[in-house]
Amino acid sequence: MTRLSRRALLGGLAATSLPVALPEAAAGMDDVAIVRMLVNAQKAAMERYDELPEGEVPDDIIEQMMRTGEALCAYHPTTIEGVHAKAEYMMSCDVFVGGESSESDFTPAELISGFLPATTPGA
Repeated sequence: MTRLSRRALLGGLAATSLPVALPEAAAGMDDVAIVRMLVNAQKAAMERYDELPEGEVPDDIIEQMMRTGEALCAYHPTTIEGVHAKAEYMMSCDVFVGGESSESDFTPAELISGFLPATTPGA
């Protein structure tokens, strides 16, 4: 029998709130590790975008940026450390706070809801 820490269990509950499934690599991770995994995926997508020459952005890069951004935005951290890690990255990323135009790809309601406690089924 595998024992789960409270953090790992709560991280798993928060993961069930996502509109997309987390990768299998997230199984057994605690909350902060899940947030870091989601942040790293978003950073990788942003790096692909930043490396492009000026001009047309391929659809697969746009899709990757939006998919990873949506997953991070929708994840409900279960620990204060997870909230801090998520907020620190999101406040530094143009996708969430807007770039030169100051227009985020997400609504204020979407951004705020990702910091609210995760709801559990049947609650």
